[in-house]
Amino acid sequence: GTRDTLAVARAIGELVLEGPLPYKVKVGISGCRMCCCESWMRDVGLAAEKKGWRFTFGGNAAGRPRIGDLVAEGLNDDEAVALIERTLNFYLKTAKYKTRSARFMERFSIEELKKHVLG
Repeated sequence: GTRDTLAVARAIGELVLEGPLPYKVKVGISGCRMCCCESWMRDVGLAAEKKGWRFTFGGNAAGRPRIGDLVAEGLNDDEAVALIERTLNFYLKTAKYKTRSARFMERFSIEELKKHVLG
């Protein structure tokens, strides 16, 4: 891979959020762009690119599949983890109980999400 996926995965796993999430969240981290579609199909997706991490949110592979929305690109490790934290905190404050991120993003536009988390 082109980035240190294990260090970023560890940092994401150590996040302390502002409360419980509305539903389970699956994270996909790809160390390169070659044949690595899992990050697009997870609630939280990170994929390594030459210029940094690409962060997607709201993907789902089961039931009603959905490709995650592109939130930001070109992030360094710290920026990616901080943005994931802000996004998950926004999700837990805004989504109804038992709402998966994919269904949440179907009702909540990516532009609105970006407005709140990229500020």
